[in-house]
Amino acid sequence: MILYTMMPQELIYQTENDDFGKQKIVSYEGIPLLVEMNAGQECRILRVMSSDPSHYMDERYTPGSMITLSQLS
Repeated sequence: MILYTMMPQELIYQTENDDFGKQKIVSYEGIPLLVEMNAGQECRILRVMSSDPSHYMDERYTPGSMITLSQLS
C-alpha cells in the first residue's frame, strides 16, 4: 500500500502502544469523543466522533480542549 501525504510518518503511524493505552472513547454531553487520559482527572479531546456537523462547529469540543472526568457522562 502506498500512502501519499505531506504529513510526517510519526503522525500517521504511532510507534508506541502507550499512546493507544491512554486513549478512550467517552460520551460528553451526549457527544462521542476520543480523548487522551492525562494525570489526575483531566483528559484532552483528540477527536470528535459524532456524525452531526453542528458538534464540529461547537468550540467547546475542539481537539486539544481539556475536560475533567467529573464532567463526563
